[in-house]
Amino acid sequence: MATILRRSDYLSGACTHREYYGQFVTEYILTQLMERMPQKRWAESTCEHFNDIPLHWWDRVSIIAAEADAKFTACGDYPTLAGRVCILKEAARQVRDKEKTNVQDD
Repeated sequence: MATILRRSDYLSGACTHREYYGQFVTEYILTQLMERMPQKRWAESTCEHFNDIPLHWWDRVSIIAAEADAKFTACGDYPTLAGRVCILKEAARQVRDKEKTNVQDD
C-alpha cells in the first residue's frame, strides 16, 4: 500500500510538489490528458512547469482531474481548480519524462 502524502507534508517540505500532486495521477487522467492534448503541445513546451501553455487550456480540461477530489479530502486538502491543474501538469510531466526515457532507450 502506497503512503498517502498529506497536504501538511507538502506544506512542511516533507515531500515535493511532484510527489504530492503525483499521487493523484491515475491511468484515467493520463489517458484523458493524452487524448485532449496533442503530443506536440507538451513536446514543444520550453517551460518545465508548462507555463507556456495558456492557463485557460488547463482550466478548460481540469474536469479530467475531478476524480481526484475525494482523495484531496482524504489528504487533508480540498479540491480546487488550481489543484486540478497541478495534477494535470504533473501528469503531463510524467508523460514527457516517459517519452524522454523511451527515446534514450532506442
